[in-house]
Amino acid sequence: MSIKRVNGVALLCAVLVLLGCVPKPSDDDKRVVLASYRTQAYLLYSDAFAASEALYAALNTLVDRPSAASLAAARQAGSAARVPYSQTEALRFGHWFVDQWEEKINRWPVDEGFIDYVDERYRASSSNAWAHANIIAAEHIDVRGRLVPLPYMVHRQLTMLEMESGVESIVASGFHAIEFMLWGQDVSSEQPLSGQRPWSDFAYGAACSDGAITGVDESHCRKRREFLLTLALQLRSTLLEMREHWSAAPGSPGSRLLAGDVDVGLGRMLLGMAAMSIEELAGERIQAALLSGSPEDEQDCFSDDTFQSLWYNALGVENVYYGRYRGSQDFTATLSLAVLASRYQPALAADLDAAFARSKQLFAEIRHRGVSGEQYFDQLIHDEPALLRSTITALQRQAQLLEALAVQLAVPLSDPALQAAY
Repeated sequence: MSIKRVNGVALLCAVLVLLGCVPKPSDDDKRVVLASYRTQAYLLYSDAFAASEALYAALNTLVDRPSAASLAAARQAGSAARVPYSQTEALRFGHWFVDQWEEKINRWPVDEGFIDYVDERYRASSSNAWAHANIIAAEHIDVRGRLVPLPYMVHRQLTMLEMESGVESIVASGFHAIEFMLWGQDVSSEQPLSGQRPWSDFAYGAACSDGAITGVDESHCRKRREFLLTLALQLRSTLLEMREHWSAAPGSPGSRLLAGDVDVGLGRMLLGMAAMSIEELAGERIQAALLSGSPEDEQDCFSDDTFQSLWYNALGVENVYYGRYRGSQDFTATLSLAVLASRYQPALAADLDAAFARSKQLFAEIRHRGVSGEQYFDQLIHDEPALLRSTITALQRQAQLLEALAVQLAVPLSDPALQAAY
């Protein structure tokens, strides 16, 4: 074929796209995809809520009967609760109400010295006046020149402290505060070893400890027990709230999304997936840790479960694209973004299949290193930066292709905060 003929075909294709003559999915098909998306989101948050209830039950057992066994069971429940929740994060950036709400439940990093005792080598930001406040042991805290008593750990006061601090890493809510309370500070970045908080940190009477220090004031253990249950109750109620946001009830954000402009809805799906891939996973959760070289910049730094969270974050993005979920109820969409892509943009669909497969391969390797105990994420930062850089590159490619799909489907990728009416 001559160059002139090739250019003519290319020009014709461009004109057809501009004129809208290239086949596009119908609005009815797009609405079916959105309906499946809402159902998938509801199932995800239902499982996340159920897991938070199981965590609350395990924490109650730890609080009632502190022991090595009850602490191990609580840690297991904490890790299990992260599995469905981590998959929900593919929904974050496309929906203003999810992204704003997420701060209540998954804020990190955490300045752990604000909450409890830390190793003497602990370094926090010099701009954080409460970096060593230790509200567990402290009798009071200075809030704008006023000494506020800290006899008990109650939700209203903890929320006030978060707000008054003006420091993002002052965290007294959500998964990572619970994680710190269950595992304690991770002081080992050179070997695969998570935090080693002893069960006696929750003990009654003379058995109460602050780590290796025994015979401490029993109020320290009492306040830890109160803090744990306060955190767990807040986590449970917030996840229930988000589950209901995605219900089919009239007037819910999920229902309004389904009833609204289908192109805006698909745009939000694709924006959430692309932003989670390139901004959050590649950027905040991998690149930031690589650049700083600090274990403090890994998401699950106390439990060293980052390899699991990353795997399920990536799986959540993939599942939204393919319209599937494996949980308490397995779900497969009747129509998905992947199906629309294969029908109307087969070449792009093939590229997306390859991109998701490549990302999955790399995250599987990261996860294998962690599950086997060979290398946790904080060791990978120093020992295997090439693996992490390859993962970043794969996520960037994945995000670019998702954005290309939005262009080809003629759906907008706009900031959902600008369209918050739904």
